[in-house]
Order: sequence, then C-alpha cells, then structure tokens
Amino acid sequence: MKKTILYISLGLICTVALFFYADTVQSNIANNVLRLHVLANSDTEEDQALKLKVRDRILREGGTLFAACNSPEDTRRVFAENQTRLRKAAMDEVQKEGYDYPVSVQIEKTFFPSRQYKNIALPAGEYEAVRVEIGEAEGKNWWCVMFPPLCFVDGSVDQKQMDHLQEKLGSDYDILTPDGDLDVRIRFKLVDVLENTSHAIREALKNC
Repeated sequence: MKKTILYISLGLICTVALFFYADTVQSNIANNVLRLHVLANSDTEEDQALKLKVRDRILREGGTLFAACNSPEDTRRVFAENQTRLRKAAMDEVQKEGYDYPVSVQIEKTFFPSRQYKNIALPAGEYEAVRVEIGEAEGKNWWCVMFPPLCFVDGSVDQKQMDHLQEKLGSDYDILTPDGDLDVRIRFKLVDVLENTSHAIREALKNC
C-alpha cells in the first residue's frame, strides 16, 4: 500500500513538473512572438471571402508600418500608434465590399494550435495577437505571425530575425525547429501536447 501511494505521488509530481516545464517554455516563446488573428463574421462563403479581403488590407497596411520592427516590443509600440489607422483600413474594406459589419482591432491573448511555417514551428499555447474581429466574429479564422514577420515575407524569416529569436529564447530556441534532432522533436511534441491538454482542461472547467 505504501509503495502504491509512493508511486502515485511520484507520478503526480512528475506530471506537475512536466506541465510546469511546458508552460514555462511556451510562455518564453510567446513573449517573443506577436501573431495576427482575423475572424470572419460567419462561415458563409461571402463572409469568408470578406475575411480574406480584410486580411489582405491589413497586411498591406502592416507591411509598411511594421517593416522596420526588430522585436515584438517594437511591433506592439507601432501597433499602439497605428491601431486607429488599421481599424479604419479594415472598416474601409468592409464597406467597399458592401457590408456594414463593425470591426474591432486590438491586441489580445488567444489560444493557437501548433503551426509549421517555412523556417520555424510554434507549439500550441496562448499568444498575444493583433485580433481583427469582423461583425459577430463567429466564422473560421485566419492567423499568421506579425513578429517575426511571417505574414509579410511568404513564410520566411531572415537570419537577423532568427538571430534575434535565438538570443531572446536561449535554449528554448531549438524547439522552433522541430525537424531537427530527435530530442528537439520530442521536446516540441511534449510542449505541444501538454499545452493542448491544459487548454482543454481549462475550457472544460469553464463549462462546468
């Protein structure tokens, strides 16, 4: 009986330690990334097409505004200075397409699933994102990364940006390249699975 209790206790300690590790790594990555999240009014074909129009308009505006940003902090600062401009651009696109949906553009924390880009992969977890909500914002969404600027350069990150991330992330940088060594792939999968599990638990508790 004592051995059973000991094994259960050790198992619980290991589980808590793994969740803590995953959360620490993901938070470190999230603090050095700023994402873009565009939500359509609904899943109708028309609303989804409108979402892509608004996305393209935001990317055109952002490609100019954020071109000189060298960090997430720079990107957040430029966004704060141009939040009204970006919202007006999105509203203009909505109205040009003949709709009167309201639009909100703000930075929020949002849960994202894992995503592979050309140079890097990001595990699941909560990330700050420039969140563009069109109308009821109940349709399928579109997302990418504003810093490093994967939205604007066809999914590639130049070496300067990769060096910046490596400097900021330290040993956690390796997780962004899960196609590497087996150890790196295991660490990425561990963080991804545990962050998805944590999110599922939190959502279940909300609905209790």
